[in-house]
Amino acid sequence: MKRSMLVLVSLLSTYGVALAQRIVTGKVTTTDGSALGGVTIIEKGKNTQSITNNSGTYKITVQEDATLIFRHVGYNQIEKALMGQSVINISLSENSSSLDEVVVTAFGVKRDRKTLGYSTPIVAGSEVSETQRESFFQGLQGRVPGLSVNSTSGMPGASAQIVLRGFASISGDNNALIVVDGVPINNSTLNENDLASNGANRDLDYSNRAMDINPDDIETYTILKGPEATAQFGSQGAGGAILITTKKGKAGKFTVNYSLSGRVETVNKYPERQYVYAQGTNGVYAANSVYSMGPKYAEGVTLYKDNVNNFFRTGYNQKHNLSFEGGSEKVTYRWSNEYSNNTGIVPNTSYKRFSTRLNGTAKFNDKLEFNTSFNYINSQNDKVRKGNTGYLITLMRFNPLFDVRDWIDEKGNRVLHSTDIYNELDNPFWDVYRNTANDDVNRLLATSNITYRATNWLSLNGIIGIDFANTQGQSVYHPQSYSGSGSSTNVRNGSMNEYQVNARVLSGSFMATANTKIGRDISFRANLGTEFKDYNTLTNSQYGEDFYDPNFYSIN
Repeated sequence: MKRSMLVLVSLLSTYGVALAQRIVTGKVTTTDGSALGGVTIIEKGKNTQSITNNSGTYKITVQEDATLIFRHVGYNQIEKALMGQSVINISLSENSSSLDEVVVTAFGVKRDRKTLGYSTPIVAGSEVSETQRESFFQGLQGRVPGLSVNSTSGMPGASAQIVLRGFASISGDNNALIVVDGVPINNSTLNENDLASNGANRDLDYSNRAMDINPDDIETYTILKGPEATAQFGSQGAGGAILITTKKGKAGKFTVNYSLSGRVETVNKYPERQYVYAQGTNGVYAANSVYSMGPKYAEGVTLYKDNVNNFFRTGYNQKHNLSFEGGSEKVTYRWSNEYSNNTGIVPNTSYKRFSTRLNGTAKFNDKLEFNTSFNYINSQNDKVRKGNTGYLITLMRFNPLFDVRDWIDEKGNRVLHSTDIYNELDNPFWDVYRNTANDDVNRLLATSNITYRATNWLSLNGIIGIDFANTQGQSVYHPQSYSGSGSSTNVRNGSMNEYQVNARVLSGSFMATANTKIGRDISFRANLGTEFKDYNTLTNSQYGEDFYDPNFYSIN
């Protein structure tokens, strides 16, 4: 009776919340009446948000007493309380101060926004870092018109496609180019076709390397998504470009900044499954069947209906940022450090990242300025398998006559319920704790930028950068697992895949910029430059079977 009352109260509470919501629609225009697409509409104090389409229209579901924030790069922000309205039309005026903004374009060239012949959305780094996402591109989602971030899953360290200009190629790379302080960086993911196992990226996920960048180190994001990206970066910019300008030290007193953020994640809607028909097909019971089309369960039989709930756990995320900065008008410095630890809702999943970055700027005189930075990152990703033998499929197929938490005996052997290791699918707990996979990445990013202002109309700029990443990974199928055991006639006794990937990007550019005025109303600007890029990737991989010790994972 008590349990029924609790459920009833919960349902009534949910019903009450639903009644307190309102669907709001409307259109956003400029002061001259033109439709304005890409405007972000946010419910103040909530995570609810929407974006206007090309016609300027939007639709958002919010609380009855909500206040809406209308925000677009280059326009003044507006806040509007609902006051019982369901249709709210807004006109945004241009922010005059943004017209005089200095925009950092390709190769670190600074230009006045009003002199550009194309749109350059700019997003403040603080706006993204406040989302406390583990990667900056997840925080950019919903803040850049046309940006689509397609994550492979919700697991810690999951890779994602960063698409700015749509899917122009079926088989090629549609990702946007990532440029940090004028230097293109590596944003690749590991391809299993390069490994000794020669498989497809189907059962495991591999983080894309843009995830290594600490969002708290970023000052601004400049978005190039038209033909100008291709014009400035060639074929690499065919998918658009995200130009990142990192934070520099500020002159003044020595300051220390520390921030701590945390997040708790739980599953609020579980996959559903039926508990009427037992394992088997055509009404015939078969304990190891992957189908639930056998006979009906007998009256009074004990079924473990909480198996799905008992598998998932509460996920925790903590992020620490500590920075030191200071200096004089001539020399400034900034040293920033980040530690992030994200444990997922699936057991034995986590993503940890440590980043330390040192930046220094020196102004030797009015003509010569030098800036350099070094960034070391270490990330560790423990992940689980997906696909037809991954944890989710085996969880949904697990026989509810048994408790899913009973997966290992006192001797460390796999608990079986119906047949042998060759024919019974793994318990999902066995899969995540015994069929392990992990990546350990060490990465170094270093850039140097020197600017010489030869005259009041001529400046020379040189940039050189290196991006080196070493990835060491391992994926294992335990000898007693369904996929690692083989068959009774062809015993595999476990398998292991190890790999070491060294990826290096060396790039540099030199640019001469002439900028002068002819008379009062005519300005002249010309750029002349050259660049070089050197990409090198070396993959070593080993694959082996037949473990000597089933619980000692080493290929040596």
